[in-house]
Amino acid sequence: MKKKRWILPVVGFTALVIVINSLLNYMLVQPGLSRFIFHESEAGDFDCIIVGASHGSYGYSPEAFEDETGMKTMNMCMGGEYYNDAYYVLKYALKYNKPSMVILDVDYQYLVNQHDESILFNYIYNAYPACMEKTGYYFSKMLKEEFRGTFLKWTNYWQCYKTIGQTVKKKQSEEYKNYDSSVVSMNPYDIYKGSGFIYRNSDYKKSDTPCIEWNESKVDSGQLGYIKRIVRLCRSRNIDIVFTSAVQDPEMVGHEKEKFNAADVYIKRLADELGVDYYNFNRLKFSVFARDTGSFYDREGHMYGETAVVFSQVVGELFARRASGKLDLDRYFERTISEAYENIEFTW
Repeated sequence: MKKKRWILPVVGFTALVIVINSLLNYMLVQPGLSRFIFHESEAGDFDCIIVGASHGSYGYSPEAFEDETGMKTMNMCMGGEYYNDAYYVLKYALKYNKPSMVILDVDYQYLVNQHDESILFNYIYNAYPACMEKTGYYFSKMLKEEFRGTFLKWTNYWQCYKTIGQTVKKKQSEEYKNYDSSVVSMNPYDIYKGSGFIYRNSDYKKSDTPCIEWNESKVDSGQLGYIKRIVRLCRSRNIDIVFTSAVQDPEMVGHEKEKFNAADVYIKRLADELGVDYYNFNRLKFSVFARDTGSFYDREGHMYGETAVVFSQVVGELFARRASGKLDLDRYFERTISEAYENIEFTW
């Protein structure tokens, strides 16, 4: 009898915690862009899907790429998207789409960056729609992370207590319910162009954020394994899988050209082992794609919107030639990073 007396208080306390936590999540968690990107991917008619991190979200304009290739394209690159995230992001997209091509944009920093296990790395998982795939995602990623952040989402947004009224109003609006991205609180210099592409206005002052240095000894075997899983997933569905690396600030690449060159060699070797084409756009000839440090909003190499549109046109042209069997790599690329940047003049 004594044991039964504990049941009701325990159940009541648990229910109270769940209710309070749900209310805090509703009142504090800001509408994020990832939620809308997942929803857009459900359209079910994309020929090409791009996965990767923030260089891709700011670098690949699906509209410009589509104009050159004729392939309807969805950019599912997101900031903080490690390769284990990219695998599950792609799995979700493939629930609704049967693309003929998948592009994995490989940022070497996500191979060597050993991030801490904090709740700041839960954003993509938290935005991931409820489905069977999310269960596998949880056990493969979140049990190795700060898993409490998946339940206590509001802890990422505790500082937003002053805007609770606005947040609740947004979530009750028709725009939010109908997945209108206008309710997302974005950087004031950013414009969401749809299909996953973020256009950053060139009025934004350049940041000094640098790149993480390449070091092959720090390559995360787990992340490497997920790149291989992405390739296997695509092959199992007869999807053409291609690796790319978005172009970056030429002065940063020029400053660290030996390390960028070493990363390029490593990723090219990996691609060859997997039988995948790899296009490192840092090796693009300047005569094909003119750029300078002013084309990027930080030293790490995120593009301003106008740069990204032109870049995406060049990439689209290359892929169109590839599809027709008329791609001449020497027309587009220098042989090495070192050759491509040997004549760069530095301004900082």
